[in-house]
Amino acid sequence: MRVLVADDHPMYRDALELYLMRDWPQASLTAVGSLEELDALAHRPEGQDFDLVVMDWQLPGGEGGAGMDRLDAAGIDAPVAVVTGHDDAAIAREALTRGACAFLPKTLSSVALVQMLKVVAVGGSVVPADVALRMAGALPAPVGVAPAGAAPLGGSGTVPDSGGLLTERECQVLEHLAGGATNKEIGRVLDLQEVTIKLHTRRILRKLGAKNRVEAVTRARDLGLLGGP
Repeated sequence: MRVLVADDHPMYRDALELYLMRDWPQASLTAVGSLEELDALAHRPEGQDFDLVVMDWQLPGGEGGAGMDRLDAAGIDAPVAVVTGHDDAAIAREALTRGACAFLPKTLSSVALVQMLKVVAVGGSVVPADVALRMAGALPAPVGVAPAGAAPLGGSGTVPDSGGLLTERECQVLEHLAGGATNKEIGRVLDLQEVTIKLHTRRILRKLGAKNRVEAVTRARDLGLLGGP
């Protein structure tokens, strides 16, 4: 089990390594502390892919959540658990929309955190109950925090609004998938690497609960994410 930890606090990275090695001795950890170090992983030797990514929402070198995009650019396709000091629903919603499988507070006990990371590693998703309830509108947002969904998370003049389900880039890729374009053709149009298109496609399938492209396009049309018949 190969785990990538992206966090700019050395003490937290060290503590997390101790937690994982205590309860998950087969894990092998790689740690980075900034977006720049994350970018450098694009040049890692072939075969050194990761099975799990544990990432802070705010990494030095960019805005919150930028690390999710850098994972795509580095060709890293692994379940992502965002472990952060933020606990408001708007950030949780954005993290999950960008493809994270978990949104976990750093205040969790070491035992609970490791168990939740194990759930993510085998394909599960985890969100704290209070955050999930605020995302659903069942609890008020904390004082000073904008309600989840207060700001749009995607959509442009050329792509239907996905209601926050897909990112703007994923909507663009989906439009081309609906037209029957190959990964190479989509990459050429969007000026992206073919491997990046593959990563976006996998995330689209996962978010729509689809097994293949045809099913994803059908579900997207049923949800009103695509125009036309």
